[in-house]
Amino acid sequence: MHKKKTICPLDCPDACSVIATVDGGLITRLDGDPEHPFTQGFLCKKVRTYHHRVQSDDRILFPQKRVGRKGDGRFERISWDEAWTILVDRLTEIREQHGSEALLPYSYAGNMGKVNFHAGDPFFNRYAASRLNRTICSTAAKAGWAMHYGANPQSPPEKSLDSDLIIAWGINAKVTNIHFMPFVVQARRRGARFIVIDPYENLTAEAADDHFRVKPGGDTALALGLLKILTEDKKIDQEFVEQYSEGFDDLREYLAANHLEFFVSGSGLSEVRLRELAELLSNNPKTYIRVGVGLSRNTQGAMSTRTIACLSAALGLFDGKAGAGALLSSNSFKLDDRVMSFAELAGKESRMINMVRLGEALTGASPPVKCLFVYSSNPLSVAPDSNQVRRGLEREDLFTVVHEQLHTSTTRYADLVLPATTSFENDDIYLGYGHFCMSRTEPVIPPVGEAISNFDLFQTLARKMGYFDAAFHQNVEERISTYLPAVAGLPEAYLQKDVPSGKAILSDLHGIAGDFTRFENQKFRFSVPDAKPGVPSHPKVTPCRELENPALAEKYPLALITPPNGDLLNSTFGERFKGETGKVLIHPDDASAAGISSDDLVEISNDRGSNIRRASVTHKTQPGLLVAEGIYWQSDCSEQTGINDLTSQEITDLGEGGTFHENRVAVRRLMKTE
Repeated sequence: MHKKKTICPLDCPDACSVIATVDGGLITRLDGDPEHPFTQGFLCKKVRTYHHRVQSDDRILFPQKRVGRKGDGRFERISWDEAWTILVDRLTEIREQHGSEALLPYSYAGNMGKVNFHAGDPFFNRYAASRLNRTICSTAAKAGWAMHYGANPQSPPEKSLDSDLIIAWGINAKVTNIHFMPFVVQARRRGARFIVIDPYENLTAEAADDHFRVKPGGDTALALGLLKILTEDKKIDQEFVEQYSEGFDDLREYLAANHLEFFVSGSGLSEVRLRELAELLSNNPKTYIRVGVGLSRNTQGAMSTRTIACLSAALGLFDGKAGAGALLSSNSFKLDDRVMSFAELAGKESRMINMVRLGEALTGASPPVKCLFVYSSNPLSVAPDSNQVRRGLEREDLFTVVHEQLHTSTTRYADLVLPATTSFENDDIYLGYGHFCMSRTEPVIPPVGEAISNFDLFQTLARKMGYFDAAFHQNVEERISTYLPAVAGLPEAYLQKDVPSGKAILSDLHGIAGDFTRFENQKFRFSVPDAKPGVPSHPKVTPCRELENPALAEKYPLALITPPNGDLLNSTFGERFKGETGKVLIHPDDASAAGISSDDLVEISNDRGSNIRRASVTHKTQPGLLVAEGIYWQSDCSEQTGINDLTSQEITDLGEGGTFHENRVAVRRLMKTE
């Protein structure tokens, strides 16, 4: 028996350091690393049992090819030799008959290790395939924030230990950023107040001192209303505004030109509640705001993070004082992903397809997509408008390859399924985006069965396709060595000596993070004169296209948001809940109008599709708002779809991100509780 450190690979800001206990070649236990400054010795409940997934009887151990109809999920085992032959022949045929852009890769953060995240990029560039715009998660939030704050490192989470007021704004930290909560607990012990701003009472709101129930898409109006009150009451940090920012007068004029009621109405809060929050901010200069990307998943989502960044700056939270700060994404290790992608192999720039609009691409792209190559993702569950994605996957003329660990909703429609390793079987490097640590890992156990990593898959495929560029002859060690020098903030010593697997490396940028007084020749920009055409130069209230569409509201009177829950991470771990529908939170007023009681089966529907859930009638949501937590997989039963059958392929105002929290729907009872 021995212990080995590694890093959790899942799409979470915590990037936890994990201690794996290995006995007889099997992982028998997973624990949090007490030496890691952010993990602090504990893991979330999902990852504590992650090794059961790694060693599951359901692991895909060998290559498989389809023998039934698409969607039946019937396959037979084949050898890797046969799999390579099928793959090379089909990719060659598709390129010759339809052109290289007929191949579309689809991947995201099923594995956040930088090597395996970017493993396919060199191959697809060399093939000259269609490029995938990976925007599904956080691009809107980051684009909005960076527009005013720049690409600078943001406030370290440790600053909250000295705060008197901590705000979780649009983030269910107890579910999606659980290792931030010990800082909150310690701060509260010394008297800090913890509040949550979110449309519904999630687990974090339940644990807070107060909960401000903003309406979906109302974060911009709320932040601007607070700014108006604070500016007029002369409660902003005038010294910071004058010395370390520019463009505030433009924003001040906009605030003065609009009545407070305009912002109150847009926020969904009462004026009394808005003033209560403004008073909390003015009375607590040591405020720390933890911002979530969830509030950006609507058609005006980037505007929300723009406004929260400006509110934080006006309060002086970026002046370096103890206990003050704001964090969306740490930006702890600035990096150039193009180094890993080997963009120069492309030769020419191929078309770009937004992953948010996969359904449109599979059913209507011109020239058509003839091969979909999926890895580190489960698009039938996670892509919006899954009904259209499903129709695309059903095409007999679409050759679909899925590199996966377990059979998922997507593999059911694959022509070729290839066995993938887990992070416990890989070398990689991991950068946490909720803290300032980086770690390097090596395998904890050998690959199970005939599984291979993303990296080995594409390195081997490239050579079998006749690509002999130097990039395809690198091993993992050489690929990491290529990448590390491109990472800013990495201590020089890290490049010169070996560091044990899983050990936390603190970014050199940690000392200046979140402090504009230490950013050379840079100022916070409240107004951005060189904004893109059609993008307001300063924050302002703009309508959400679907939520505030009167015709849609008449047809579909309820709003729907689809936040995460504590059992799933996006669609990962969906295999644990096969056949389960998940719950939908319904306010008693809406339930009464529809004759719905708790535990009734209900159908949620709109023009895009429908989903069956079990009702939970509760005051935790607000009138007019349905909350469906968690992405449960489409089941074997054709009637049970996923929640993303209801979500839109519309994109955000900046960053071309997904709009998962902006949906108009109706609900009806299917089956009464006995």
